[in-house]
Amino acid sequence: MHRITKTHLESFVKSHGFEQLDESKQFELFVNYSVLAGRLVNTYELDDVTSSETDDGIDGVAIIIDEELVISSEDAEACFSSGRKNHDVEVVFVQAKTSESYDLGDFLKFKEAILRFTASDNYKSNDTVQNNAREIFDVILSNVPKIRGGKPNITARFVTTGIYRKPEALENAKNDFTDQLNDLGYFGNIDIEFFGREEITNLWVSTYETVSSELEMFSNAALPKIHGIDEAYLAVVKAKDLVDNLLINEDGNLRAHVFQENVRAFLGIENPVNESIARTLDEINQSTRFPVLNNGITIVSPDVRVQGSVLHLENFQIVNGCQTSNVLFERRENLNDSVMVNLKVVETSNEDVFADLVRATNSQSKVDETQFLSLRPIVKRVEEYFNTFEGQDGRLYFERRDRQYVGRDIPAVRTFNVNVAAKAVASMFFERPDLAYRYPKQMYEQLGDQIFSDDTKESVFYAACLSLYRLHLLVASADIPQNMRKYKWHILVLVRAIVAGKDVPKLNSRKMEAYTKKLISAFSKHGSSVLDPFNEAIGIIQSFENLTDDRLKRQAVLEEMLAKVS
Repeated sequence: MHRITKTHLESFVKSHGFEQLDESKQFELFVNYSVLAGRLVNTYELDDVTSSETDDGIDGVAIIIDEELVISSEDAEACFSSGRKNHDVEVVFVQAKTSESYDLGDFLKFKEAILRFTASDNYKSNDTVQNNAREIFDVILSNVPKIRGGKPNITARFVTTGIYRKPEALENAKNDFTDQLNDLGYFGNIDIEFFGREEITNLWVSTYETVSSELEMFSNAALPKIHGIDEAYLAVVKAKDLVDNLLINEDGNLRAHVFQENVRAFLGIENPVNESIARTLDEINQSTRFPVLNNGITIVSPDVRVQGSVLHLENFQIVNGCQTSNVLFERRENLNDSVMVNLKVVETSNEDVFADLVRATNSQSKVDETQFLSLRPIVKRVEEYFNTFEGQDGRLYFERRDRQYVGRDIPAVRTFNVNVAAKAVASMFFERPDLAYRYPKQMYEQLGDQIFSDDTKESVFYAACLSLYRLHLLVASADIPQNMRKYKWHILVLVRAIVAGKDVPKLNSRKMEAYTKKLISAFSKHGSSVLDPFNEAIGIIQSFENLTDDRLKRQAVLEEMLAKVS
């Protein structure tokens, strides 16, 4: 493996706690993470997309609906039952090889595995991730009238640590594969590429590097001093510069994560408003009127600099203008130097001001209130509670905002965003690991208001995340078998019952403070006090025969597990 690639791989492994895995598995996780990170709005569990050693030529598979990873057929059904009829759907396949060569036989095996996945009537794999993805894929095919363009898109990445020089045999195999997928008729856009060390390194670096962009402004005006705002500008820029410099990532795709705070996903060109925007861009005479016909885009950044006519932005978020941005991206080939777009640019490092801007700029049309959960007051208090452990072994970082700790050399294993924390709390204190495991959309619908209630004790979040952190470290140090990661949400419930007792107090009660204190004390430092309850929980799980994926999705198995806690 090339020295530079190996150094980046080691950085990823250390940050995520994968030290005990062999290098080939580490590289699979590294590649899956790098390829998918820029395609998804929210963070995700690598276990949900990475195949096991029993895979048949596919190292990673992800099904993405509206820039979010879907991990169960039930959640896919929930997406399509929303009434929307223009969902963006992408199926991503990955194969990762640590060698520097591109083996034709390996690629053909990858190709055949994908064709079998997509075309077999009675698909069956030895890998649960692939079987689960196929169930989701079946739901997608039965809902194609609700997919933009009438078909999902497919992306395949064959990755090695070498340099791809387009040998004739591999290029012919890729073209044949494209033709076979076209003949199958299941997919709209088909994107098959060979990646080498340069491409995968660039994608990996983009996951942690501060996103910096600059734009040449046609005109700009500074707004007067505003309380809580460091600087604010109104600017007019070329639309094509906005797309090229702010919206497109290293893989040529839309930078999904810059819309993380914009709570309305893209509604598609077919949406009446977006159709009107697109029609304006398609007509030469109309397109020049774009800045007076469109409200523009609101961008928030902790670091805004204006030097002459150049606007510099770092770690920016588009908090309003998701629809406009996506239509500009879709119509990027039509944009010329005469098409301008209005920008409202706000600099603030104040998370409360940031949250106010997100809510205010996304309230003009109806938005499901569950999408605002991360902006509730409890979330700010949880972040402050996590910060009280500064300097301690159990110091964790609660991410109120996507990429909040990027560039600060904080290990990913110590960082917990709102979504992961909610899963941990739902599992540990609501005893619903089944929802965290496979039904996150249902989890928010059923438990979101209770988890993020204003009177929930902050220690509930910290205790749950601390327990999950210790579990990750124990797996990384090989004190716990690697295959136990699959059962982590159930393990959280068991260790809680073992350490603090089976009866869970109300989340807003004083008894809950004492209850969570037992967990925090037990898991605050590495040692036997940490390992013993986890070993007991694992012993309970291992006592179950035929603990299938299907059983884990049901509540009954947890009751059987808890009955074994003495």
